[in-house]
Amino acid sequence: MSMETLREQNKSQVVRCALELFTENGIEQTSIREIAQQVGLSDRSLYRYFPNKSDLVLATSYLFWEKMSEEVEQYVQCQSQPGISGLQQIALVLRFYSRLIIENPAAVRYILDTELALYRANVTVQIHARPPGRYATTESPMKRAIEAGLADGTVNPQVDVEEIYYNVYDAVLGTMQRQVLGSTDCDLSVEQRMEHLCQMFLAAFAGKI
Repeated sequence: MSMETLREQNKSQVVRCALELFTENGIEQTSIREIAQQVGLSDRSLYRYFPNKSDLVLATSYLFWEKMSEEVEQYVQCQSQPGISGLQQIALVLRFYSRLIIENPAAVRYILDTELALYRANVTVQIHARPPGRYATTESPMKRAIEAGLADGTVNPQVDVEEIYYNVYDAVLGTMQRQVLGSTDCDLSVEQRMEHLCQMFLAAFAGKI
């Protein structure tokens, strides 16, 4: 095995381990030493791969959103039926993300944790892998579902799909993060709130609001 191959394997192992620990324990609560010990490296060796903690957090963010994108793809494929409309595909993508707070709250905490950590380090502009991604260039399931809806007529061509696309992620992820922080005072359950958001955006794509 070449030194370059070994280096890439070690880096990959560090990122996977860091993502697991960050998700379980939080970024602030997880030290570089803990990560190094978990993968069998010295602190000094780990710093050769990632000069500072922010670089490692950024790397875990790329891995996290890569995995999330794969999960969305699999979910949509598994739930889709022959002849499913573009608007129904949008509903599946929305449902996947909106249920994260219920089915994987640790992931939602990680998203918030990462954004705060990278904001403090002034490197948030580098997170190109996270949703929503630029509408003009993304190949995400949401973008493809919107295009399918425009093609089959279930998405209204008169609406600003790009604006709705961006607002979807801000609203859904933002609401889930507020739930994680406990910063909402509402009589509705989290399931009701997320369902309401999904229905509101589906109506927006259809041009009904």
